[in-house]
Amino acid sequence: MKRDYLAWAALAAALVVTASAEYALARAAGFGQWTAAGVPAALDIYAVRAMRAHRDVPAVVTAMILVNAAAHIVEAGLLAVSWHLVVGVSAIAPLVLWRVHRLAEQPVVSPVEAAVEQPVEVTAPPVAAPAALLVEVTPAPHVEVTNTRPSRTPSTTPRRRRKHTSSVVRAACTPSTCPPSTLPSR
Repeated sequence: MKRDYLAWAALAAALVVTASAEYALARAAGFGQWTAAGVPAALDIYAVRAMRAHRDVPAVVTAMILVNAAAHIVEAGLLAVSWHLVVGVSAIAPLVLWRVHRLAEQPVVSPVEAAVEQPVEVTAPPVAAPAALLVEVTPAPHVEVTNTRPSRTPSTTPRRRRKHTSSVVRAACTPSTCPPSTLPSR
């Protein structure tokens, strides 16, 4: 966000707009004219620090929303100023001091840099496999594969001719011994 002028302009505008309600709430809670100005200043400094650190942004935005909502509810007469509200407004400055101090303490590190700088070492105890899963593997026998075709040279032994089954059936079946459907046609 260092050179993002639009983001910084939006932040500045939001801080100016919310500062008047934060000041009014502090005045309603009993703060003096000058000390009441410390409430919006503290919240604004916290917002800038959170934006620059890229941390605590949801927390500071929530705090600013709640303070502004409370200021407008008090101004509209829907919420009476009670000791609960005075304690809540008085707690803003110490809480902001704590959070800004914590944000300044820790260097800004992107998640990628954090993963590179701090490698995670994972160690697990060795796990024995159940006996049912252990299989003994024996190597396959060596088989030599050739791509040669058998030669087509005529063999010296004469070929035997196969007899046709129809002639066998003719010899075995006679009209008196075989059903007519199995008799070969003549």
